[in-house]
Amino acid sequence: MTYSRSNHLENMAIDYEHDDAYADIEIDQAVLDDIARTKLIFCGDTQTGVLEDCSYVSVDAQYQGQMSPGQQRLYEVLVALQEGSLYTVTTIGKLAQMMGLEHPMSCGKRLENLQSLGAIAGLKVQ
Repeated sequence: MTYSRSNHLENMAIDYEHDDAYADIEIDQAVLDDIARTKLIFCGDTQTGVLEDCSYVSVDAQYQGQMSPGQQRLYEVLVALQEGSLYTVTTIGKLAQMMGLEHPMSCGKRLENLQSLGAIAGLKVQ
């Protein structure tokens, strides 16, 4: 028996992948700064390494499932980061900037959704 994972967009809160979803929500700036500084390490492995307080993320470069446009854009950036070097460190805030997002929570939601699909692994959800 073969199982496959599918992207049920209605179950993934896709609206929260975009800055507009946070426009009317009051969020403490310290919380936003914390999210933006969350470190992600791309090295093709999810095993915890020397650095603490970060996620060791592995991207499945062969992922074939459906993604929202925002997820697809982030996925392409993550594949490039992982394949571009042996070890890459970045933050959610830097990824958000790379995609033209103003809100780090938008990028965080895209990361969470990619992990729930199996396109990435190792993200520690706070």
